Amino acid sequence: MEALNSSEERHEDRDSRASGTRTGSVADSSENEAESHSTPVERKDGGGKSRHCRSLSVDSFIEKLNFDESPKLPLPSPSGGLSRSGSGSLDGGAASLFGAEFANGEFTEAEKKKIMANERLAEIALTDPKRVKRILANRQSAARSKERKMRYIQELEHKVQVLQTEATTLSAQLTMLQRDSTGLATQNNELKIRLQAMEQQAQLRDALNEALTAEVQRLKLATGEITDGRMSKGLQQQMNSQLIQLQQLQIQQQQSSQTTQQGQQQQPQKSA
Repeated sequence: MEALNSSEERHEDRDSRASGTRTGSVADSSENEAESHSTPVERKDGGGKSRHCRSLSVDSFIEKLNFDESPKLPLPSPSGGLSRSGSGSLDGGAASLFGAEFANGEFTEAEKKKIMANERLAEIALTDPKRVKRILANRQSAARSKERKMRYIQELEHKVQVLQTEATTLSAQLTMLQRDSTGLATQNNELKIRLQAMEQQAQLRDALNEALTAEVQRLKLATGEITDGRMSKGLQQQMNSQLIQLQQLQIQQQQSSQTTQQGQQQQPQKSA
C-alpha cells in the first residue's frame, strides 16, 4: 500500500509540475503581450520576474551613463536636428551651445549669423566646421560672381545704348553729307558746262582775231601801200561788219552764260 501511495504521489507531482510549466509559459506569453501593449502585468513565474528586473536595471544603468556623459547637450527635436524656435532660428540653448563650440574664433560674426539662420549648416558646423567654412566660401564666391555678372551685363547694356545713339547720329550726318554731295555734283556739272562754253568762246575769239589779222595783211599786200579813199572806205566797212558780228557773238555768249547761272541758282533752291 505504501508503494502504491508513493507512486501516486510521484504521478501527482509530475502532473503538478507539468501543469505549472504550462501555466508559467502561458503567463510569460501573456506578460510579453502585455509588455508589447504597454500594460504593466506582474509575472507569476519567479524566473520571469528576475529577468524583467535585470532588464530594467540594465536600461536604467545605460540611461544613467548617457546622462552622465552628455549632460549639457540639448534634447534633439522631433526632426532629428537642433532645437529651434517657431521662427526657424536656434533657440537659447542651441545658440549658447553653438557659441560655446565656436568661441575659438574660427567663424566671423557674419558667418555665425548665416550658420545660425540655416539649420543644415548649424548641424554640419557641430561635426565638420571646415566643410561649413568651404560652403560659406563657395556661397560668397558665387554671390560675388553673380554680382560681377550683373554689373557686366549693365555695362554692356549701357554700351549698347551709347552705340545706338552714335549710330543714329552718324546716320543723320551721313544723310546730310549725301545730300550735300549730290548738290556739289550738280554744281560741278554746271561748272563744267560753263567752262566748255567759255572755251568755245575763246576759240571763236581767237579764230576771229586770226581772220581779221590775215585780212588786214592781205589788204595791205593787195593795195601795195596805196592810200585809196574808196579802198580804205571799203576796208573800213568790212572791218565794221566783222566787228558787228563779233559783238553779236559776244552778246549771244553772255546770254547763254546768264541762262546757265539762272539754272544753277534754281537747282540749289529745289534741293533745299
